[in-house]
Amino acid sequence: MKTTIKTAFLIILPFLLIALAYIFFTKTDTMSKSQLDIVRMSPYAVFCIGAAISWKFNHSRKFFTFILLTLCLSFITGLSQSLGLYIKTEDAYSIICLAIPVNIGLFSFFKERGILSLWGLSRLGFIAAQFIVSYWLIGSGQREFLDLINKNLVPVNLHSITSVPQIPIIAFLITFIILVFRQISVKSSQDISFIGVLFALFYVLHDNSHPMLYPIFFAVSGVILIISILQDSYLMAFSDELTGLPSRRALKQDMMKLGFNYSIAMLDIDFFKKFNDTYGHDTGDDVLKLVASTIKDVTGGGKSFRYGGEEFTILFPGKSISDVLPHLEELREKISKKGFTLRSKGKTQNKQKRRTQSSKPSKQIYITVSIGVSQRSEKCKTPDTVMKAADKALYRAKKKGRNCVSK
Repeated sequence: MKTTIKTAFLIILPFLLIALAYIFFTKTDTMSKSQLDIVRMSPYAVFCIGAAISWKFNHSRKFFTFILLTLCLSFITGLSQSLGLYIKTEDAYSIICLAIPVNIGLFSFFKERGILSLWGLSRLGFIAAQFIVSYWLIGSGQREFLDLINKNLVPVNLHSITSVPQIPIIAFLITFIILVFRQISVKSSQDISFIGVLFALFYVLHDNSHPMLYPIFFAVSGVILIISILQDSYLMAFSDELTGLPSRRALKQDMMKLGFNYSIAMLDIDFFKKFNDTYGHDTGDDVLKLVASTIKDVTGGGKSFRYGGEEFTILFPGKSISDVLPHLEELREKISKKGFTLRSKGKTQNKQKRRTQSSKPSKQIYITVSIGVSQRSEKCKTPDTVMKAADKALYRAKKKGRNCVSK
């Protein structure tokens, strides 16, 4: 339940920030000129901070997005004119409407290959080339491309509804659908952050009625990306990449929060080394994922962690051994009854062989676990000593013949 609430909050967080940005925008009429000047320059400060953080944590896709947002904002708000580059606002608007969804859609597919690598430099060159060509098209009076952007593909007049031309609207929709599909299938914080940025920028381009909308909504887009970087970094530090369970580092932190009444269980997959040697490490990883998916749903108020290798830890705050034993027995039995289908991974030379191979019956095997549990007592007063006692109980369960719970 807690995991579901946390996931839902992370999904709606970008849109909460966008709502707060709009509330802030409604207050700008009462601000002084100096305050408004700070607001106008704030997105560039956010972009610089975001670019530095993304550089530090090697989030090249976010880094390129910050570069894109910086260029788009300066292109459309007239900052380029202060640098000696005269650009018509109407032309810049049309180009930005198309550049934002196209680039965000492309960035979402980029792999993290480093910013100063050949791939990174080529992507920076791709962004720079777009704006150099756009400036040349505007300055040279080449209207063909600009007229194409503003062309109506569908015989429907949308000018009374939105200022965004039809072709950019289609680009926004396609990018939005791609990001939503990826979010559903992959469940990445990056995709939901890009969806939030896409939503915020479409709104400001759609409204296009007040110059203060641009710095505020571009700034909140940068904040959304920064939060996404911090979320990803936290998950990398405190989550096990293979199983998705909290890692040993998260376990140590949660152990420090335990009160005066708690139990700790140590769980180990039986004969896992032999299983790995027989079927291979890839199949062993699949078994770890299967066991982890079951342990994650342990009842009795327990929280599961991957301790390392084939070992897992379950914390039961406020519970005694008598409280948690039924839940551990239920968990052990559930794992033992959950069959694992072992499929052949041999390569075939042609489609006919693959069809023949796939028609062979798959082998199903069953995994068992041994569990040791201990609770805080006068003898074991600290979480570390309780965990060591649970580890000894685990070895007793192994000696009893495995596939059992020992205390």
